[in-house]
This record gives sequence, C-alpha cells and structure tokens, in this order.
Amino acid sequence: MAGTYEDIDNLMSKQNEMIDTQRGLQDTIVDKGLQKAQNEVDYQKKQIEEDAQKQGKALYVDYKKQANPYGATAEQLASQGLNKSGYAETTQANLYNSYQRNLTSLMTNVTKLKAEADFNMNQAYIDADIQKAQNSLALYQQQANLLMQEYDLRYQKYRDDVADSQWERQFAFQQQQAALSQSNWERQYALSLRQ
Repeated sequence: MAGTYEDIDNLMSKQNEMIDTQRGLQDTIVDKGLQKAQNEVDYQKKQIEEDAQKQGKALYVDYKKQANPYGATAEQLASQGLNKSGYAETTQANLYNSYQRNLTSLMTNVTKLKAEADFNMNQAYIDADIQKAQNSLALYQQQANLLMQEYDLRYQKYRDDVADSQWERQFAFQQQQAALSQSNWERQYALSLRQ
C-alpha cells in the first residue's frame, strides 16, 4: 500500500471526526424526541387542568342551581310543604356533600392523570438514556474497529516499507552482480584478445 504514515493519520482523524459528528447527531435526535415528548406532556397536563377547571365550574354551577332557595328544588320542596322542614335542611346538606364528593373525585382524577403524564415523561427520559447508551456503545465499537484498522494499515505500511527496502537492496545487489559479471566478462574478453 503506497502512502505515508501521515496519510494514515489523516484518514483516522477524518474517521474519528465523522464518529464525533455521528455522536452529536444521534444525541440531538434523542434530545429532540425528548423535547417533543416533554411538550406533549406539558400540553396534556395543561388540557387536564383546563378541563378540570371547566368541570369544577360546571359542578359549582349545578350545585348552586340545586341549592338555590328560589330554584326548582326549593319550589318542589315548597309545593310539598317541606321548604322549612328538617327534610329541606337534609336535602341542602346532601346537595353540598354531593358537590364536595364530585369535586374531590374530579381533583383525584386530575392528580391521577397528571401523575400518569409525569410517569410517562420519566419513562421517556429513561428510554432516552438507554438509547444514548446504546448509541455510545455502537460508536465505541466503531472506534475500536478503527483502531484495529489503523493498526493494520500501519503494520501493512511497515511491511511495505521493509519489502521496498529489501527489494531495493536486492536490486542494488543484482546490479552489483551484473556489473561484476560484466567486468569479469570484459577482462576475459580482453585476455582472449591478447592471446
């Protein structure tokens, strides 16, 4: 293989730069996915909060309508002659208790839904860490392969240099032998001419 050790160094440097670029791109992809998941969870939690406020207001409005001293419930009790009775007080207490139960149930559901969203986000962070670790492992394997490739290239370059050196010595030796042979032939030829 023709070339210099500098060629090998340049090749290895470029390949390592490409691996670093690949690492950066992979991390960016994972981070963007995480940001997307975080945005979705934040939006989901905001929607849960807005829906809960609407439902809470609706529960309150419904409670107020039913508990209104001049509303349909009061009129029904009055038509039965029960508007100032203990039954009317019990009805008011039951309406309030029902409102509180519904409100508590709503808040429990909101807390549960938000907790599920947070759990899913935590899972996304764990998955992202796993993905980054797997990416890093694959890149380390590439770098280990590059080190072996570099060793092979350097070893081959060394062997080529040794072979070139041996060839040059062999060629020089053959030239010396040819020159010596030529010289011997010329001496013998000159001797044969004298005789």
